[in-house]
Amino acid sequence: MRRVIWSMLIVSAAVGLAMLMRFNHGNVAVLWPPYRVDVSVNFAVLMLVVAFVIVHLLLVALSNALNLPARVREYRERRRRETALAGLRDSLLALFEGRFGRAERLAQSALGDRSLAGAASLVAARAAHRMRESERRDRWLDSAREEPGAANAQLMTAAELAVEDHRAGDAIAAIETLQAAGPRHIHALRIALRAYEQSGDWQAAIHALRQIEKRSALHPAAVRGLKIRAYRALFAARRDDPGAVQQLYASLAPADRDVDEIIEAAAQAFAAAGRPEQAARIVEQALELRLVVPLVSLYAQLEAVPARERLRRAEAWRGRYGDDPVLLRALGRLCAAQGLWGKAEEFLVLAAGMAPDRETHLLLAQLYERLGRAGEAHQHYRLAALAGPEATALAPAATVVPDAT
Repeated sequence: MRRVIWSMLIVSAAVGLAMLMRFNHGNVAVLWPPYRVDVSVNFAVLMLVVAFVIVHLLLVALSNALNLPARVREYRERRRRETALAGLRDSLLALFEGRFGRAERLAQSALGDRSLAGAASLVAARAAHRMRESERRDRWLDSAREEPGAANAQLMTAAELAVEDHRAGDAIAAIETLQAAGPRHIHALRIALRAYEQSGDWQAAIHALRQIEKRSALHPAAVRGLKIRAYRALFAARRDDPGAVQQLYASLAPADRDVDEIIEAAAQAFAAAGRPEQAARIVEQALELRLVVPLVSLYAQLEAVPARERLRRAEAWRGRYGDDPVLLRALGRLCAAQGLWGKAEEFLVLAAGMAPDRETHLLLAQLYERLGRAGEAHQHYRLAALAGPEATALAPAATVVPDAT
C-alpha cells in the first residue's frame, strides 16, 4: 500500500512539473563576451539541478576520503569490542559449565576492551580459584583492582574467595574496606558472617546476624542455629567471670531469651561462674512456660540451690506437665538428695519403665547399693552397661546421691 501511494505521488509531481514547464516560455541569456548563449528557463533550471547534484556528490566523496582513517579506526575498535564481548560471554558460560581453564583463557581475550577488563579479570580470578591456582588468582584480583568501576566487585570477590579458602582475616579486611566506602550489602553481610564464624569472633557474628535477620536475608532456622552456636561459645568463654556472664545475658534480645538452647547455655555459664541462684531463676522462668528436657536435667544438678526448693518446684511441674521420664528422673535424684529413699526409688523405677536409659539405671544402681540391696544394684549396673554409650556423659551426674548414713 505504501508503494502505491508513493508511486501516485511521484507520478502526480511529474505531471505537475511537466505541465508547469509546458507553459513556461521564458529564456535565459548567458553573456560571456564575445559569446552569448540563450537557453530556455526550463533547461537552465535543469542544468542548475544537475550541477548541484554533481557538486554534492563530489563533496560527499571528498568528505568520505578525508574521514577514511577515522572510519577504519572505528571499525577496528568495533571489531575489538565485539571480540572482547564474545570472549567475556563465552568465559562466563565456560565458568558456569565448570570448564575453568577455558574460562580463564577466554577471559584473557576480553582484556582488549578496557571497559570490560575489570569484569574479565574477576571471571578469570574465579576460574583460577576453582583450579586451586592461588598465585594466578591473586594476580587477576590485583589486575581487577586497577580497572575503573571494578573496586567494589573486586573486594566482594576477594572476600568470598578468602572465605572459601578459610582465610577469615583476609575476608574480614576486604569486607570492612567495602563497608567503609558504602552501605552494608546483604551479600557482604553473609560473607562477613561466615568469616566471623570461621575466625571465632562470635560477638561480631552476632552483630552481623542481627542485621541479616532484620532484612530477612537468611532462613529463620539458619538464624536460630547460628545464634545458638554463637551464644554457646560466648557463654562458655565467660564462665570464669560472673560479671561478663551477667553483661552478656543482659545484652540478649527478648526473643533470644526464649530460645531453650540459649537459656541452657546461660544457666550453665552462671552455674560455672559461681552464681547457681541466677542459673536456677533462668531455668525456673523457662520451665514455668514449657517443659524443656535439658533444662530439667540441668536444674536437678544445681546442688548449690537447696534440694527442698528444687523438689517443690519439680513436683509442681509434674502436676502441670504430667509424667515425663526426664522429670521423673530429676525427682528421683532430688528425693535421694533429701534422703527420701522410698520416693526416690518410686520415681526412678517409674522413669526406667517409661524410658530405660543408662543414667536412670545408674541412679537406681547407686541408690540400691547405698541401701545395701546388692543384687538389685548389680542388676541395674548390668542394665546400664547394656543400655549403650549414648548417655556416658550423664553418668557423673549420678554421684549426687548422698550417703545413706
